[in-house]
Amino acid sequence: MKGKVIIAGGGTGGHLFPGIALAEEFTQKKEGWEVVFIGTERKLERKILSKWGFEFRTVPSAPLKGTGWWGKTAGLVTLLWGISWSIGLLRKISPQLVIGLGGYSSGPVLLAAYILGIKRVIQEQNVHPGFANRVASKFSQRVFLSWAEGAQFFPSEKVRVTGNPLRREVLTGRGEKRENMGFSLLILGGSQGASTINRAMTEALRFLEEKRGHLRIIHQTGEGDQLWVKREYEGRGLKASVHPFIDEMADCYRNAHLVVCRAGATTLAEICAWGRACLLIPYPYATDDHQRKNAQVLVKEGAGRMIQEEDLAGERLAQEILALYHSRRELEEIERRAAALGRPEAAALIVDECYQLLGLS
Repeated sequence: MKGKVIIAGGGTGGHLFPGIALAEEFTQKKEGWEVVFIGTERKLERKILSKWGFEFRTVPSAPLKGTGWWGKTAGLVTLLWGISWSIGLLRKISPQLVIGLGGYSSGPVLLAAYILGIKRVIQEQNVHPGFANRVASKFSQRVFLSWAEGAQFFPSEKVRVTGNPLRREVLTGRGEKRENMGFSLLILGGSQGASTINRAMTEALRFLEEKRGHLRIIHQTGEGDQLWVKREYEGRGLKASVHPFIDEMADCYRNAHLVVCRAGATTLAEICAWGRACLLIPYPYATDDHQRKNAQVLVKEGAGRMIQEEDLAGERLAQEILALYHSRRELEEIERRAAALGRPEAAALIVDECYQLLGLS
């Protein structure tokens, strides 16, 4: 049987990458399935999706939460327009299923699917769900969660705890041994980098100089910071591979001993799937403080450490790195606990559940 699936939502890599993982699973598991993405006008979405060749449409949408009286009114008008637009598009595409990833662009599409009687599900990446998914759950038939801690926000009969779906290429080589190249640090700031982490890491270098012959660093900086960060490493004589964005993450995870990063849902799912130790620096301005709540789950389980951004400084960061550098037994225990939280099979579980919802084997 051939079928079509709409994946709606986006705005950030954290929303898009789980959708791409599901699209891969749908198109590779059964022949003849087509996937269409619907999202926002942000250039990031077109840039990321162009690599995979999926059809991409945009929907009129605007946030309803936290924008003031006038903003909420304008957002509501845009929502109604978006629903009408989505109804026309869904009638044209005739999908069997709509998957919502969260973000305000997913709301109109899911409501349109509800009106048209099309099967619909949502996938929530974070411990604390976003506003769009909390509302959309009332109109959806399944709610796929990355973390069991999020179940309290949704109707229990709809909830399935599957983990966060990951792209196949991110998992390539999982389980292989690290290359024997010293102690490998992987520094990430999300899909667009994080200047705060970049500054703290470069400040930490003077405390790490004594280990320069043993450290191997891969650093994703974002577009704006690459050149000056690279100069800082060169000035300290430390081996570092500095990139604005890293497409091929599998080798980075395979060789990493410690990942210093934000606490975005996709990054944490990747770290746990690989069983890697992490030092988390949550983005303090994330909606509903969801990154800190994500990080707390790993810290509670002994699967990572956390520094709040308000406490972040070069010396503190260096101390945390050196503590794990000198205590390989503790590092290995963190890795073991992280691996226990990993759900590399999440995409397959979600797609299988969707097939059941559609009455397919």
